[in-house]
Amino acid sequence: MSGLSFLAPFALLGLLALPLVWWILRIAPPKPKTQSFPPLRLFADIQTEEETPAKTPFWLLLFRLLMIALITFALAGPIFKKSAAETQRPLLLMIDNSWLSAPFWSEILNEAEAQVKKARRENVEVALVLTTGDEQSPAFQPAQSALETIETLKPQPWIDGVSSLIALLNDLNLNNKDGTFLSSGLTFSDESLPDDLLSPLTDLNVYVPVGISEVALPTFTREVPNGFESGWMRPVSGAVPVDLTVQAMSNDNAVLARSDLQFAPGDAEATARFELPAQLRNRVTHIQLSSSKSAGAVKLLDDSWGRPLIGVLSSSGDTASPLLSEPFYARTALEPYADIYDGDLDALLTVNPSVIVMPDSQRTSDERLAEYVEEGGVLIRFAGPKLAKRVDDLIPVDLRGGGRAIGGALSWETPQTLAPFETDSPFFGLEVSDEVTVSQQVMAQPGIETDTRSWARLEDGSPVVTAGPKGEGLIVLFHVTAGPEWSNLALSGLYVDMLRRILPLAKNRAQPTEETEGGNWIANRVLDGFGRFEAPDASVVTLSDSQFEKAKATKQTPPGFYTQGTRRRALQTLQDVKNVSVLSLPSGATRKQYGSTKLQSLAGIGLAIGLIGLALDALFALLMSGRRPSFLKRSPQVAGVIALCFVAGMSAPEALAQSGDAETSNQEISQKVSTAATGLHFAYVETGNGRLDRLTETGLLSLGKQLRVRTTIDVEGVDGVDPATDALTLYPFLYWVVSRDAQTPSDMAVTALNAYMESGGTIVFDTRDSADSAVTGNSAHPGLANLTQALDIPRLTPVPNDHVLTKAFYLLQSYPGRYANGQVWVDAASNAAGRDGVSPVIIGGHDWAAAWALDEENRPIIDLDDTLPRQREFAARFGVNLAMYTLAGNYKADQVHSAELVQRLGEERARDIGLEPADRDDENTSQGGIDD
Repeated sequence: MSGLSFLAPFALLGLLALPLVWWILRIAPPKPKTQSFPPLRLFADIQTEEETPAKTPFWLLLFRLLMIALITFALAGPIFKKSAAETQRPLLLMIDNSWLSAPFWSEILNEAEAQVKKARRENVEVALVLTTGDEQSPAFQPAQSALETIETLKPQPWIDGVSSLIALLNDLNLNNKDGTFLSSGLTFSDESLPDDLLSPLTDLNVYVPVGISEVALPTFTREVPNGFESGWMRPVSGAVPVDLTVQAMSNDNAVLARSDLQFAPGDAEATARFELPAQLRNRVTHIQLSSSKSAGAVKLLDDSWGRPLIGVLSSSGDTASPLLSEPFYARTALEPYADIYDGDLDALLTVNPSVIVMPDSQRTSDERLAEYVEEGGVLIRFAGPKLAKRVDDLIPVDLRGGGRAIGGALSWETPQTLAPFETDSPFFGLEVSDEVTVSQQVMAQPGIETDTRSWARLEDGSPVVTAGPKGEGLIVLFHVTAGPEWSNLALSGLYVDMLRRILPLAKNRAQPTEETEGGNWIANRVLDGFGRFEAPDASVVTLSDSQFEKAKATKQTPPGFYTQGTRRRALQTLQDVKNVSVLSLPSGATRKQYGSTKLQSLAGIGLAIGLIGLALDALFALLMSGRRPSFLKRSPQVAGVIALCFVAGMSAPEALAQSGDAETSNQEISQKVSTAATGLHFAYVETGNGRLDRLTETGLLSLGKQLRVRTTIDVEGVDGVDPATDALTLYPFLYWVVSRDAQTPSDMAVTALNAYMESGGTIVFDTRDSADSAVTGNSAHPGLANLTQALDIPRLTPVPNDHVLTKAFYLLQSYPGRYANGQVWVDAASNAAGRDGVSPVIIGGHDWAAAWALDEENRPIIDLDDTLPRQREFAARFGVNLAMYTLAGNYKADQVHSAELVQRLGEERARDIGLEPADRDDENTSQGGIDD
């Protein structure tokens, strides 16, 4: 028995009650008083088939004491651990708490808690070492201190180098110690811990998550016709296909669009494609994976994304009619898709546009224009009389002198039409109309360079649009005028589409280095380790232009959006995805998977045997009382069969119950039932996502505080429940957060949930997707469909304006949470008397728990969508109404009949005293009774 220990050893004190139980069971009733009654003499010689013993048989007494002792033993939480003969060594616990671990954070925390609690039971010390942001020198200390630290951990949005981890480990004496590394399975760059650093450890276990092949990181984002593309890469390319979903998000975290991201077996790269109109595309501020909650799975888009700034060269002295002005046609074509700025070259270079449009009438030979192109700008220029007369250097191909026109030296007999665009042209796919004709153009010199740089040609093969690089920039030349002088192209829709296809080529232009707004870059919204936006703390520093160019994600400069006046720049979590690679295990390390730390618990086995024993005790009590069941009368051998089954159950305890781990022992379940039965508790259904469950629990606890302040309801606590095993009837409602990948409950859970709703309970399903309604429309929520397909869900309807839920405590007409928009659904027949008017189901997507959640200082934990004034206050009021509604039923609905009842009582009183009641209108008279 040296390997036996107890999680709740004080429960063994219940064994002291066994003598009292012995005495109670041995108590015999007093001997009845003898009274002579002659007629009873007739029954004296009758032989009775059943006799009741005068006192409890000794064997039954011992059996009952054994069952009580066994149940007491099970409630003490017995477990088997390592033999006392084995050496218990201090534990070095290393945790990867960078953003790489965010997708697996719940698994890492659960394993860390299991490891430290195991060390606490074995009374060994623990040294906790964090890979990121650990500023304190680690030391071996009692396991309870490490456990308190673990409960406050969260992933950081940056990664520290290996050098900092080496410095922390060098401060520790690792001789004769055990080591455990809870990793993400990935590492940053090719750096790794030296083998000799961890070689003093006696045993080293490295935990790696199973779903590492589903981790994807963003690489590029580029515009394409009618939308944009987002590239992603997997550090670990698995042998099975992986289907993910990429979301395009707005500044207020609303989902603007979704796209599938599919990795074929063995593929490391994939591309998600979005088709969005320009107005929606310009609202996209970041792109992220819907399934992976990690800062590394977020791609931030700053001022270099969205509507470009286009400069159109124009002269302030140009007083010609707009229809006769070349800049007019280019400006009109681009205005729906870009911000247009008119002016001379001095004015345009000041605002640093992405593209400069130079009509022939505004031609300039300023050297600064050439410098603008060489530094990465895009110049779109048009031909005309000036270019035909004198060629300059800002051209993509060599030109012939003069122009080609009808009746000229290089003449056409009729205007030429455009040829279909070739596949390597940016204009490929645009439809060419026969109505678009060219009557005059500047000719390009024939040659290989001209052929490779031609984007559009006429039917005779001569180039009409050419393009070529100059330095870091690009020059695009239309060989016709910007207006209708040489061609009617400027009057067609094709002209607009061709200019639109050129705009994405300027999206990656670098921001100007000079400070147009002045001052440093200040953090505005930064990412946490899970990829959520939050306000920067006091440790975040400001950055100059030169510092920002070299900045990387650190504690002082976290990833996020930084502003300089009206300008905004993004500091990405990850600069180069190729720096992330698979973690290589140190020599001598053992690879393990999360969730493998289990305890050999005997609690379930003991309780199962004890309960079976109590059932047998009831049968034995019937036999001793003389009330033998009829089936035993017919088959005396049944008793022997039952005894054999009991012995077989004793010899095969694994068939009676699952051991379960130590933290979900039956003693804890019993305590949960006891506390929930003696005081009001709220409950939520555990999803398996530790972070989400903790947020839900915090939200319900905060709602309980609001109820204590605003009403007489006193909520004592919040429990996480499993519908398949927990007693649900102890709770007024179940709060269930539904993810899109939620699975169908087990048969046992479905039975329990249906019974719970039938007995008067309410399930609040929160899909947390109201912000996505603009994208998903009326499509079914896949997770909600999986959960409810086997449940007895009644016909639902949006909450009516006069529903009790709108007036249970506060008068409400909306039900906001983190999101304010969206429908809330209840039972269409919720006035049924069998449930006191309470709907068995309430469905919404408002993320109410996030809106209720407050920290210990009553500060909000989650930012709201804030589409309503005082939205958090109205969310709290809805929570109060919800609690009152589920606890008190339709008491509020009864008040609507008070006026009718008072009026009828008055009429009856009037008749009693001989008065005629006042005439009622036809509408009231036709009711004939209280509203049904």
